[in-house]
Amino acid sequence: MTLDQPESRCSITGLPDAATFSEQTEQLLEFCTRTHANALMLFITFDTSVSEINGQQNDLALKAIAKRLLSKARDSDIYAHLGEMNFANLTIETSEKHTPILIEKLKIELAQPITLMDGSSIKLNTKVGLAEYPKQGKSYAELIEVARKNTQTL
Repeated sequence: MTLDQPESRCSITGLPDAATFSEQTEQLLEFCTRTHANALMLFITFDTSVSEINGQQNDLALKAIAKRLLSKARDSDIYAHLGEMNFANLTIETSEKHTPILIEKLKIELAQPITLMDGSSIKLNTKVGLAEYPKQGKSYAELIEVARKNTQTL
């Protein structure tokens, strides 16, 4: 996907940031409109506070999450780090089974503990919210709002 503006990425995770993700989402939604495709927005967050670990280890946790998200991504998926412990995904639905399969893959991958630099590990409780395009929203703002409101623990 070609962007009119340079792509901006999170320096910790390497994923697109919120502004870039918004732009990429709007472009993918234009494609979906032209091709009558359905898309799915996921809002992924973690409810376990990591404030008890230092900043360097927090960065390690964010990197591990990004790596795990990308390990299950298709070439057409767009993942982003929206700040703090919040991530998002936009994917084109290819079948009725696409969403349950994607959620199950994420559930398995994100359930694994993250090993920190001191050898200890933390388990982050994952919450995911879904929003379907065009049924639940027709823009980035509408979809991300619905997905945030619909978060449930995996």
